[in-house]
Amino acid sequence: MTFFTKSSKTLTLAALAALVLASQASAAPANSGSAPEPVAKLVAVQESGSAAKVFEDFQKMLKKTGQLPAAFNYLKAHIKKVSPYQASLMVLYLENAIKKEQPAMDKRFFADAIQTAIGKVYKPGYSITDVLNRTKDNKLKALLKEAASSGYKLETAEGMFFTFVDYKSLQPFAKDVNADIKAYIDIMTVETEKAKLKDAALVIGYQELVNRALAAEKFVSSYPNSNRTAQIKQLLAEYKSLTYYGANNTPLFDYDSKKIHPNAKLGYTNMITWNNPASSEYLTLLKKFMDLLANNDYKLTAEVEKFRKANIINQ
Repeated sequence: MTFFTKSSKTLTLAALAALVLASQASAAPANSGSAPEPVAKLVAVQESGSAAKVFEDFQKMLKKTGQLPAAFNYLKAHIKKVSPYQASLMVLYLENAIKKEQPAMDKRFFADAIQTAIGKVYKPGYSITDVLNRTKDNKLKALLKEAASSGYKLETAEGMFFTFVDYKSLQPFAKDVNADIKAYIDIMTVETEKAKLKDAALVIGYQELVNRALAAEKFVSSYPNSNRTAQIKQLLAEYKSLTYYGANNTPLFDYDSKKIHPNAKLGYTNMITWNNPASSEYLTLLKKFMDLLANNDYKLTAEVEKFRKANIINQ
């Protein structure tokens, strides 16, 4: 009995393809532009095998810690060799690996020497690249380069510097994945490029808040069975909570006067006017809320509070 290895199988397929081409060359018209059916099938088998190997090798790579930069480079070089479905899974596996290794990366960032070195050059809004270009600390430079090539971005809150998943780093793969995962990457890129909260305060405008909620709602409606529907549902719940309650340091209603924040009143009114509330459950509820507020002098009354508790879970 003859046994074949993976490499010998590949060689055998190639040899068979060559034999079929040779035997059919005389029979095929001179101007024939397509390969004979047996050859096409053999090529399809070879391509399928190649895609499977790319997929398998990528999975093996991600099982090892410290391989994120190599994984990014591998995916950039080979993503065209796999199907959109396989590409989608590979990108999600990469996202999972980035999240899994984030605590270890943050532990390195939390070192006193690193925090001090960043603090010496950091200014609000600085990216990893900005800090990298300004620091003279070689250890910090090495860490920042590794973090950036591993899919992280720099964040700060309450005087501490730490990492966050940089979904912009996944954008180069968006054109090769399924539509739902592309939409997911787009939504999460917006989230990480401009955080909605900072130090327990809402730091985006109320119109943008509504737009982000609508984007999340559209995703859940369009892709109910997506691998990332649960994550976007949670994001939508967060936006609903922010819409009706605000954040600790930026409440929707003033703690003393109980009046709605003037920018929220304007932003919500505009979004209801510019869009058709009937096209969205989120907007339909928001319109009912604003109509109720109009009848209560735009104040947090017992009736308004009852509406909030009946319709929204405060996250």
